Amino acid sequence: MGAPGERLLGDAYQADFQERFWRIGEPGFWKLERLQDFQEPLDDSWVAFSEGNWQGAMALLEGRREELSRHYARLRSHGIETWRIRVVEQPLTDYMRWELRLLLLRDELGGHTRVIDAGQIRSYEEHGTLPELITLGDDVVYRILYDENGILEGGVRHTGRELVLGCQEFVQQLYGEAEEIGDFLAREDLMSDREQPR
Repeated sequence: MGAPGERLLGDAYQADFQERFWRIGEPGFWKLERLQDFQEPLDDSWVAFSEGNWQGAMALLEGRREELSRHYARLRSHGIETWRIRVVEQPLTDYMRWELRLLLLRDELGGHTRVIDAGQIRSYEEHGTLPELITLGDDVVYRILYDENGILEGGVRHTGRELVLGCQEFVQQLYGEAEEIGDFLAREDLMSDREQPR
């Protein structure tokens, strides 16, 4: 994705994203998640997981159910749907085992999520790993930026209509080829709150 865009960091990115997010309507929010490890020090469940407290991390995720249910109800009241495709590599990283449980909860409450194996996208990565992408409606696509520790920095904003639609169609194509997240977790035996990362 070598097209020129505007680099937005920190609060500038968050403000731009929020302003655009609440007016997107159809075709909604589409996200491609590719990297396998992140750090989320502002997330209490992630902190518990990172400290080795798996059951505590799962309990904290479950404690968000009501809040997330209200969140997705609010989105629906604004005519907004969210769609996410999560690339996974085997063996799964410990982070991925945690994040998949968060994404399962989101999916159960209205944040449509599917999983695709990295092997299925290999033909698209001959020149490098796919970027993390978010499209909002048909107006903007962000290439998400992270620092060397996997902490969110911001994003590069692109507004060229042809590029936005091309990225959106690509993420939608992958979503159509992917597996429902609940089916993936059940098949991989990842549904137990007592399961510890390896």
